Amino acid sequence: MGRVVQERSERTRGRLVEAGAVLFDRRGYAGATLGEIAAAAGVTKGALYFHFASKEELARAVSGQAERSLRSACAELRAASSPLQGLIDAGYWLVDALGVDPVIRAAFRLGREDAGWQSAPTTAAPATAALTTAGPATAGLTPAGPAPADSRQPAFADIRGFHSVWAGVVRDLLAGARRAGELRDRSGGLGPETLVVTAACGLEVVFADGCPAEERARRVGALWDWLLPCLVRPGTAGGYRTRPSAPRPA
Repeated sequence: MGRVVQERSERTRGRLVEAGAVLFDRRGYAGATLGEIAAAAGVTKGALYFHFASKEELARAVSGQAERSLRSACAELRAASSPLQGLIDAGYWLVDALGVDPVIRAAFRLGREDAGWQSAPTTAAPATAALTTAGPATAGLTPAGPAPADSRQPAFADIRGFHSVWAGVVRDLLAGARRAGELRDRSGGLGPETLVVTAACGLEVVFADGCPAEERARRVGALWDWLLPCLVRPGTAGGYRTRPSAPRPA
């Protein structure tokens, strides 16, 4: 009986997070009310307060779920390929998620609005921990010993909210590509990081308001066709797939 109650409680919490994400995405943090979120989830406001003491707490739960989804997806992509190919595929994952997942869209919008609660930690693991605990295939993303120069002073270290999570994952994958010898510049300079983090964070701006799946794939592929020759050694760009590995959802 206890397990049934627990499962019901987890389903209710999940519905609240999903409903909150939809309304945060549609109306922003200030515009979404707890009463509307409870109604959209099909529960009473009292049931909402049982799971979340405040709107701030619900917003953190939405951002935390988005963060876990992002880190899990990127760890799987990295496990299946080289760090640089994983980075390319992570861009496709992100623009697809922006098209179909209100939790991801809401996390970005909440981050842009910066309502003051974002300094509180989410429940997700740090970027390097999440990317290095997915199994042996992901080992090596975080170096042992002293941090390299580019991780001590990362580009855009003042990025906040969910953008900082995405930027951190991008930096980790790029650092892994450097250690694997995939990059033209192996000195740890900020040039490649600045270029890639700027382009990667810009994906959210370009695609957040909706774009057909085929157009998303075409634009991301065109972006990497231009970026790769700047990043990798001459003659090696052809060894990377710059198109989706499988048909993307509509």
